[in-house]
Amino acid sequence: MFSRAGLLAAIISVTSLISPAQAFDDNAARSKTVYQVVTDRFALTDPSASPACDTSDMVYCGGTWKGTEQKLDYIRGMGFDTVWISPVVQNINTTKNKLGEAYHGYWTQDINQLNSHFGSEADLKSLVDTAHQKNMYIMVDVVVNHVATTNAKNFQADSSYGPLNVTSRDIHSFCWVEDYTNQTQVETCWLGDENVALADVNTEDPSVVSTFNTWIKSLVSSYGFDAIRIDTVKHVRQNFWPDFVSASGVHAIGEVLDGDPAYIGAYQNNSMNSLFNYPLYYAIDTAFNSTSASMSNVVTALENNRKQFKDTTLLGNFISNHDNPRFESHVSDIALRKNAIAMIYGVEGIPYVYYGQEQALWLSGYETQKDMYTFFTTMNGIRSAATNASSTFNNNQATIIGQDDHNLVIRKDPLISVVTNRGGKASTSSLAITNTGISTPTELIDVVSCATYTTDNKGAFTASIKSGLPAVFIPSSQKGSLCGSTTAATTGGSDNKASAGFREATYMTSLMAILLPAVAFCLF
Repeated sequence: MFSRAGLLAAIISVTSLISPAQAFDDNAARSKTVYQVVTDRFALTDPSASPACDTSDMVYCGGTWKGTEQKLDYIRGMGFDTVWISPVVQNINTTKNKLGEAYHGYWTQDINQLNSHFGSEADLKSLVDTAHQKNMYIMVDVVVNHVATTNAKNFQADSSYGPLNVTSRDIHSFCWVEDYTNQTQVETCWLGDENVALADVNTEDPSVVSTFNTWIKSLVSSYGFDAIRIDTVKHVRQNFWPDFVSASGVHAIGEVLDGDPAYIGAYQNNSMNSLFNYPLYYAIDTAFNSTSASMSNVVTALENNRKQFKDTTLLGNFISNHDNPRFESHVSDIALRKNAIAMIYGVEGIPYVYYGQEQALWLSGYETQKDMYTFFTTMNGIRSAATNASSTFNNNQATIIGQDDHNLVIRKDPLISVVTNRGGKASTSSLAITNTGISTPTELIDVVSCATYTTDNKGAFTASIKSGLPAVFIPSSQKGSLCGSTTAATTGGSDNKASAGFREATYMTSLMAILLPAVAFCLF
């Protein structure tokens, strides 16, 4: 028999094997906040090593799954609960050409093998297990649409492709995608160019379908992944995806790189429930890249999304990712950056943040006191507080309750957000806020500035917008630990009025955007 100490040790041993975090479904996904990493460019295994890598060479820089594991506390410190890692499967070994090496993970060679550049099977399992122990989740990126080859002459395989054979019916006959209004071309022709041709997988063939459905089920279960991100969704027939997603057994979000909500909305109806919010991305990029831009495109995008998507609360909101130049590469004003970020948190949808939006990483030593690191901590904190305060927060759409060319007031109970594109040089302005839905005098706190306000008996108040920064208000009684016990100058009232190349350039050029952090933000 166990002694009391032995029994306790046995219980601890058994319970330590039970992951506190588990795979989540679409409903649970609404409450998540996701931090995207490109594994090769995020963290080294040896944290003391010098990240000597010239990203312009477009080669592997040495980031690993073990390195990411060691930085989970850094990510969790900002309040992110989910980490999206780049594809884990074996990629082609490219010869010297202008596209460099497959460090990004999107040039698949063998789906049944891991990319040894990122570590071992044990390393990958350890990353997932450690994340679960920290009540975090791992989302893995997967590619179904294509495999890659560098043989430009006849586009045949130059090495093994695992369960797929590029000389057989497993691959669509060669043609470049040249007309993106022709859906047949989009789904059956090839991406890439003569340097790296992305051979299009024949996802109409039953044996190929079975191969991929079996693979994704095994990949998720073998490593304990909690969700999947799916690349190049629009390049595969829509009715392929439901069975694939079902086979994964977890939440799936797909990339349909298009700004038309009607086009993307069809995929939500026919393929998967969660998709990246490209219509809002383009609108935000336009509205917040200049102090002379108008907010009208953002309002229009929100309205059109609600007409075309059956559920906008499952869309992934973002302002930067590996498929597009970083927002920071063309917007240097910190106030504009913060407002764009506040926008993706203030409306319905799941926030996705690209590594390095908070600071230059390897070069900074992953500091946790940087301004943008603290800002993301605040934004994730207010989202958590709102979720705790309202069981319907993540299921509800936002409402625009105030609008002019440079300001939007967004209500998503219990939050009220003010975003502006007046920029960091703007003087302090007053903004009258009404239609808050508050029926009695209530103390609110702006968690960005920690200033408090008191509404009148109709819920109205006048906010002070300083230095062009966003403001996010919540009843002080619901703020949790945000802003501690300190409050700043208090104002109130309601009567004041507001004052004043490749065949798909967007895809393959966007892969190059992984390299652009050096230009955008001195990142790897």
